[in-house]
Amino acid sequence: MSDAPIVPNPAPDAPAETSEVASEYVSPKEIEKLSPEMKTIVSVFAGIFRSTSGPDPETSRIVAESEMHEETCKLEGYKESLRTRDKQNGRDHEFRKKKLNHETFQSTIISVVCVIGICTGLYLLVVKKDETLGSNILIASFLALLGGGKFIAQKGKD
Repeated sequence: MSDAPIVPNPAPDAPAETSEVASEYVSPKEIEKLSPEMKTIVSVFAGIFRSTSGPDPETSRIVAESEMHEETCKLEGYKESLRTRDKQNGRDHEFRKKKLNHETFQSTIISVVCVIGICTGLYLLVVKKDETLGSNILIASFLALLGGGKFIAQKGKD
């Protein structure tokens, strides 16, 4: 690379006698020293390089709008999935509440029946002196009460 500046052609009709092609940066002052024909050629090449170096403003605007549309669609999809998840969580919560209410009611009924069975077994055992029936009802009711009010078949389902 040469450090010599590009000098304008003194006579426009005379051929240029440069043995070396300058490939370094040319300042605007040096371009002003060029002949009008060379200025035109330089401006044409500069225009070509500028126009091919990137998209035009309209294309850039369209690309930006499409990217914004894509991000907006992603955001709307995410919001909708959150709404769907909230609705599903609400349905699950209602189901768990109903199931808990049902289990509580069932446990209460079984506990009351077991206490009545224990009282009946004690009555038969003590008052009626029926040891066989009274003791069997007493033992069965007591074991059912200790079992937490759950049937044997239901214990494996939890």
